Amino acid sequence: MQEYRIPWGQWYGQKEKKLTFPDGWEVYYCGMREFPGLSGEQILDKINHPVASETLEHMAAGKKSACIIIDDISRPTPGNVLLPMVIQKLVASGMDFSQIKVLVALGGHRPMTRQELERKVGRWVLEHVQVLNHSPYAADLVQIEDAEQVIKVNRNYMDAELKIAVGCIVPHTLAGFSGGAKAVIPGIGGIETLKSNHSLVFTDKNKSMSFKTSTCNPDNAMRSNMERIVGKAGLDFIVNVVLNGNMEIADVFCGHFIKAHRAACNRAMEILKTPLVRGADIVILSAYPKDTEYQQIGTCFAVLGHHKEAAVREDGTIVAMTAASEGAGFHALFGPGMSLFSPHDDNVPPFELKGRETLIFSDGVQRVDIMQYYREEAPEICGTWEEILTRLEEKYKGRKPLVAIYPMAAVQIGCMDTETVDAAGRENK
Repeated sequence: MQEYRIPWGQWYGQKEKKLTFPDGWEVYYCGMREFPGLSGEQILDKINHPVASETLEHMAAGKKSACIIIDDISRPTPGNVLLPMVIQKLVASGMDFSQIKVLVALGGHRPMTRQELERKVGRWVLEHVQVLNHSPYAADLVQIEDAEQVIKVNRNYMDAELKIAVGCIVPHTLAGFSGGAKAVIPGIGGIETLKSNHSLVFTDKNKSMSFKTSTCNPDNAMRSNMERIVGKAGLDFIVNVVLNGNMEIADVFCGHFIKAHRAACNRAMEILKTPLVRGADIVILSAYPKDTEYQQIGTCFAVLGHHKEAAVREDGTIVAMTAASEGAGFHALFGPGMSLFSPHDDNVPPFELKGRETLIFSDGVQRVDIMQYYREEAPEICGTWEEILTRLEEKYKGRKPLVAIYPMAAVQIGCMDTETVDAAGRENK
């Protein structure tokens, strides 16, 4: 048997899953290109040389308070590495620890526990500054006057003299990429603002959950709205990182919330670029490192981008995988019973792949846990790889299927160019 190992369970032990395939099958492990991780000194040097912005120290001089936004545990940003660097720069500029707050940009996600915060931001941060969960339902959100929409933003952020956002750059189906202004909206917005921003992606007036996909294209209506709002709310300095296949910081872009963000997106296109296998019979898509909850299993299709139909044969099989370490998950907009909820049978798999057999592999949830996400009958959950392999061997008995494994599909950027692997190419990428 051929054996491959993929990362599994971001933030929850960093385990591996062993996938096996018969020797006669043609299997391609489509990992990301290798890029080295930066040292602490190299990261600091990047922070010291911002894009289209004054240095952080210069901005902090004379300021009496700062609020630093960071994404939650559903995202792989290494806050325990980045936040101490940012905080120490603020203190070196004359600010006291008591004047600095870290605000977790939950958007519509659930609050984080103390144990989760320690994993995400590190014990040093928790011991030196106040770390708060944002709530889109808070009563004291600040409303910003605007003729087009209701804009409400977290008061802790609005009251701060210096506003900073820390995050990572990965592909996003609706906003093009993560990072930049997205930390503010939806990160720390009120629920009305989150809804109006997300509603911009619908293709019809009935908001039917048929999305205008913008994967890897930051020039879209949703991000334009985010940046318009941030222009009113303010965002002085961003620290956006691009991670390599080992979840190490491969590059850092700091400074202006639009210009530095776009530079980071361009770099992400290089670091996260992954040649796709054309016309695979079996496609293995892992939601790692966004595999904390079943709610986000759809992110595993990000790697296929705009090449979904070319990447999977019409009679092919998709295996969508997630550790779902936290179980089913929660979302205040897209969760069951919420205002923008649509059953997963509308988007897993995406409409371009309807008709392809889809198997779900997870050892974190069972079928009863996910029934709430489906309009009719919930799909079967396979809790072991052996169950998946048995299904695949039955379907492809007597054949030698072409298999493509995307071990970090939620953050890989798929491409089909001269590097593309197809059935005629025998080199394992």
